[in-house]
Amino acid sequence: MRGVLRDLFESIRKPARKEIFFRSLRTNRRILFWYARKLVLPESRVEPLERLDTLNQLRKGGRPVTLICNHLTYADSHIIETLLMRSGYQDFASHIIHIAGQKTFDFTRRIFTRSLNTIRVYQPKARIDKQVKRKMNARALKWAAHLKRRGYIVLVFPEGTRTRRHKRFNPDAANPKSTIYFRHSSVVPLGLMGAEKIMPVGQILQSAAAVTLKIGEPIDHDSLEQSLRRQNPVITDQDLRRKLMAHYMQKIQELLEPDYQPV
Repeated sequence: MRGVLRDLFESIRKPARKEIFFRSLRTNRRILFWYARKLVLPESRVEPLERLDTLNQLRKGGRPVTLICNHLTYADSHIIETLLMRSGYQDFASHIIHIAGQKTFDFTRRIFTRSLNTIRVYQPKARIDKQVKRKMNARALKWAAHLKRRGYIVLVFPEGTRTRRHKRFNPDAANPKSTIYFRHSSVVPLGLMGAEKIMPVGQILQSAAAVTLKIGEPIDHDSLEQSLRRQNPVITDQDLRRKLMAHYMQKIQELLEPDYQPV
């Protein structure tokens, strides 16, 4: 009971501005993932399943791994972890660190966010001092690098926000600056489909649905960056980041079914 009360207090406590890394709360995790298992139907699938073995071996062998995925709902992180756990990769799922915008720590969303391991970042529209934002995001980057070295996997949604009005992928929304989280790691594109049926736009109640998660081949980020520099000797850092992000967005797009392709 003491642990439950502690988790309840942590769920309603407003995080200090300078807090960056948040471990999942046991009570929140137990309740939220019990509910997520009800919503993600048994016929949901991960393809190809054997690729998870490859990623797990990379992680356990000390190779930093970064997952990137299209973004459909606020529940995407829970859905992805549920699919991994159901596929027999509980340990892999429990080592995922989710990069989460400051809005997910608002009072009405905090109880859900605290069921995950998260690193909080301040998005461009965050209403705080720019210098503070820059400093906190730099600390978030250091936390991500530190945790990856300890065998954790970082999950990033490059689009930055959900595809609210339609389920189609929006690669133009990706912020090239996000590639800073990919340094010195194997970047793995993911294609998530069906999650929007669980949390339809405009509906309060969730609905159970079958979900598909496709896993692409790992990409050595540093090798890709070096290749692009050789092809474009005078490229600026800003343009390089754009090219890197365009490459990764293309890899996500290749995993998506026609209904999820950009217009």
